[in-house]
Amino acid sequence: MRIALYGATGYAGMEALRIMLQRTDLEIVWIGSDTHAGHPLAEVCAQFRGASIASLRYSAMRTLEEPPDADVALLALPHGEAHRHAPGLLARGIRVVDFSGDYRLPPALYEQWYKRPAGPVETPAVYGLPEVFRADIRSARLVANPGCHATAAELALLPLAEKGWLDGQRVTVDAKSGVSGAGRSPQLTTHFVEIDGNFTAYRVGQHQHTPEIEQTLAQASRRRRRASDDASAMSGASMATDAASSGRQDDGAVKILLTTQLMPVTRGIYATAYAPAPPDMNTDALYELYRNRYENEAFVDVLPPGQIPELRNVTGTNLCQIGLFVDDRTRTILVTAALDNLGKGAAGQALQNVNIMSDLPDDYGLTATARR
Repeated sequence: MRIALYGATGYAGMEALRIMLQRTDLEIVWIGSDTHAGHPLAEVCAQFRGASIASLRYSAMRTLEEPPDADVALLALPHGEAHRHAPGLLARGIRVVDFSGDYRLPPALYEQWYKRPAGPVETPAVYGLPEVFRADIRSARLVANPGCHATAAELALLPLAEKGWLDGQRVTVDAKSGVSGAGRSPQLTTHFVEIDGNFTAYRVGQHQHTPEIEQTLAQASRRRRRASDDASAMSGASMATDAASSGRQDDGAVKILLTTQLMPVTRGIYATAYAPAPPDMNTDALYELYRNRYENEAFVDVLPPGQIPELRNVTGTNLCQIGLFVDDRTRTILVTAALDNLGKGAAGQALQNVNIMSDLPDDYGLTATARR
């Protein structure tokens, strides 16, 4: 498979290169960078000296007239840039995986949360969370790779949404990220002197992953409701759902209060989600729910009761580790999720999606980071 990589000098782009170079079935035929156009890869990124593509030269993206000759293009670009490149690639029959938020939301929501005009959407995008949309990803021409905070929050809350326990409830997600999540372009808030020994919240009440999480969990909740309705119709009986029995309106809507903070570490996402606990729910029962939901997912590791995820156990991997606890005193479900924002939160998940689009196992070429 021939791969073109746009934005090959950013952190996510370089992580994608690192992972792809371990594979013999992928041929990296084109790398894009406006800043380093004309220079060989190894000159700009010395970690790739001696690699098979060390002499491959960067091509300019802004002045590119014809898309590169590739089967799949990975767009590891800042928000707003994918809209400039994806239409031409798709018109040439090249399948696209976009790392940015440009295709994750409907145009109106995108403009509201990203504060920029939405681009053309001639080709419908499939949201690239494999644990939910694998069947759609397989045939997709355009995949919107999920955000790093969104991936952690969605995997943390998905089993609850699928049970209908989040319908009409406000859920709190407290999420912390490493500095690489802000990208490689320098800015005051990510300077070493500003970050080292410091800890701060950012984009309070306005983080763009908020509607992404709500959208995904609502879709999961609605699918659960449709499955329940289908079962009711087949049996000829009225089946009361958990949400209905608790007096909540079962419309699938989920509201998330997301607060993000910046940690003085290079990479990683650590999210803690809080949701009301249904009657009689305890930690052991919650563990069984999550274990059953994710037992066939190579990259979601549900830890046994009493164990809590740590960033160091997922750094450099495509793994999301999940820890569970039910606080009986406040009747609150607490779910912790840890992942690498450059792995499962970006490049690793993008290549997991490429595998699915190619009818390969999710963990093909990612086995070094798969759950043992």
